[in-house]
Amino acid sequence: MNYPWLEETEAAFAKRLETGRLAHALLLEGPARTGKHELAARIMAGVLCVEGVYPACGKCRSCQLLATGAHPDGHVVTFEENPNTGKMRTELVVDQVRRLTASFALTNTLSPRKAALIHPVEAMNIHAANALLKTLEEPPGDAVILLLSHDPARLPATIRSRCQRLSVRLPSKAAAQQWLAERSDVPPERAALALEAAAGSPLSALDLLDDGGVDAYAAIHNMLDAVLRGSLAPAEAPAAVEDVDPARLWSWISLRAARGTRAAITGRRSAAAALSDLQRQADRNRRLASTPVRGDLLLQDWLIQWSRLNR
Repeated sequence: MNYPWLEETEAAFAKRLETGRLAHALLLEGPARTGKHELAARIMAGVLCVEGVYPACGKCRSCQLLATGAHPDGHVVTFEENPNTGKMRTELVVDQVRRLTASFALTNTLSPRKAALIHPVEAMNIHAANALLKTLEEPPGDAVILLLSHDPARLPATIRSRCQRLSVRLPSKAAAQQWLAERSDVPPERAALALEAAAGSPLSALDLLDDGGVDAYAAIHNMLDAVLRGSLAPAEAPAAVEDVDPARLWSWISLRAARGTRAAITGRRSAAAALSDLQRQADRNRRLASTPVRGDLLLQDWLIQWSRLNR
């Protein structure tokens, strides 16, 4: 793992571990695709390593078992298959939290502590959240529970308040561009466009450079500009972006509306409020993209409202 923007967060954890000021629950929070999952894996390894060092030694029996996913004292709670339907669940359920809590009552097999990772923790339904809260209110003495969140505002305040927070921030634009330049040979302008499409996330930008997503983002950007100029009618716009994945389409339209909202805040408040409404509508349309609703009509309607607002 070579993500320089994580160094400050990791150093904060290492100091707490070294000085014995580690809480029973850690909330690792920050934007998606910033390396939080990799950092969480390193933290779990450090908590469980029998050599008591951080970063973990990587050689002891504990580290070897954790690497294979078979550590008896390390547990991961994430999306799993619904046994009744055979499909992957889209939320974390109460039975998962109860199984985790029950495991804390067992004697440690190998490591001095138990460790658990719950991700994404905001995907818990209300019953799972209530069960986790009870565990946090009466934490097991030798366990560290790591909660990984892309959107901590969705967590109940009662859970957030019982966690020690480790925050991951996006790197500066210059640092992100330098990191990308070290891993790809694309021109700086294309790397900058990938970062713009990825809302500043270097890992997402690298994915977009690898899978051609930068071209899709440029197509959407050009389409929106053409609608604003009046050179492309909203009814004709869907054809210009018909090859773009609908989820990406609406994510990037939402991003464009969000940037417009921030720009408008310093000007007309009414415009900022209207753009904010359009951003929320774009987010709703992204969720509708997987339903039978006609995507071309959703896009046409959104563009009509947006072009009127920007006249």
